[in-house]
Amino acid sequence: MNIQKILVPVDFSVCSALVVRQAAGLAKQLGAQLVILHVAELPPGISPNTHLQIDGEDQTAAAYLSADTLARLKPLGEMARTEGVEAKLEIRFGPVVTTILAATDATQADLVVIGTHGRTGFARMMLGSIAEGVAHKAHVPVMLVRRETRPECARQSCEWCPHEGRSPAEERIAAESQG
Repeated sequence: MNIQKILVPVDFSVCSALVVRQAAGLAKQLGAQLVILHVAELPPGISPNTHLQIDGEDQTAAAYLSADTLARLKPLGEMARTEGVEAKLEIRFGPVVTTILAATDATQADLVVIGTHGRTGFARMMLGSIAEGVAHKAHVPVMLVRRETRPECARQSCEWCPHEGRSPAEERIAAESQG
């Protein structure tokens, strides 16, 4: 199989850099391009075109999230470039698994490299798995990168990592939509 493009969904957890680094190393060996993707899942009732008042400024949810997300994606793109790999940055909105699958098709990715917490048993049943959903439904091969427990993590076990994959801008929109 000739792999020319690798899609790397990231959630901005500490482990996202690990996943990008692994994907960049593979892309370099294969001569492939990376597409680093973040999917912003908006709260119910909020669409990308919804106008919001953020710090006294009227802007769409998409514009607000895109600026924040792009700033967070750029260091990951630079990391890939220092490895000698071309990296395109993408932001999409929607349900995470179906949006990753749609991006796989739209970007014509030949492989998806995605991080997994490696949850098992009750934790997996209760929290689900984005990586598992992508792996089961993708039309291309999916490489799962096991995340590492790191000192800077919020929890000492990836098994119960509370990270929901939201940026601060996503958290703010979610909080303001409830209040």
